[in-house]
Amino acid sequence: MAQAAKHRHTPDTGYARGEETRARIVTTALRLFGEHGFDGASTRDIASAAGVNAPALQYYFDSKEGLYLACVEHIVEQVWQEMSEVVEAAERVLKGHAPDAELIDAFCAIQGRMTEFMFTSSGASDWRLFMARQQSGMEPASGFEIFYERVNRRMSAVTAGIVGRLIGRPAKDSETVIRTVALQGQMVVFQIKRRSVLTALNWDSMNAARIGLLKRIIREQTTTLLESMVAMRDATPTVRKTGR
Repeated sequence: MAQAAKHRHTPDTGYARGEETRARIVTTALRLFGEHGFDGASTRDIASAAGVNAPALQYYFDSKEGLYLACVEHIVEQVWQEMSEVVEAAERVLKGHAPDAELIDAFCAIQGRMTEFMFTSSGASDWRLFMARQQSGMEPASGFEIFYERVNRRMSAVTAGIVGRLIGRPAKDSETVIRTVALQGQMVVFQIKRRSVLTALNWDSMNAARIGLLKRIIREQTTTLLESMVAMRDATPTVRKTGR
């Protein structure tokens, strides 16, 4: 299991404006790691762009990997702060053996909250390349492990649990996982391929009305797909039994 990034020094033990300086370094590193990758972004360049001297990075983060992990932890904290409410609500719905309609609503609520977060969070634009590199396996595995353990594992468990219930299969069944990932992919693609999407739509940016339209369409498509899965489950008793 990945270990959390080390924080050698508290904000008041050395460098002026300690926590502000540390936060600025993390914000800068997120952007440069995203643009150039872990190997391509040098600590010298990060320090220069953040307006600090190179030893400051070692002072606050021990090492380049420590700084990278601090970036991951920053994203984890922001994502979970935004997503915890809907994830916990979905967990209660799943645990309570709710009817199909409530399960579908819970799944769509997670999608909707994540879609809005991706486009309205002040830092999300700087995370896009960082997260794309991390999720693709191009960066240190330690960062992926932190994000997976503290965010993805729990979110994946509840979303796959819902889909599994709706199709009559176990949450860890390959078909369940594939269907869950495919459903979530229709949301993620708008962030990963943001420029292409905006160009195709002839939009210069995302605003509240456009985000609302995106959320509505994704919810409609997800609901239609999940309802069709329920219909297939109910039409195939042998499949329903395998999920028990």
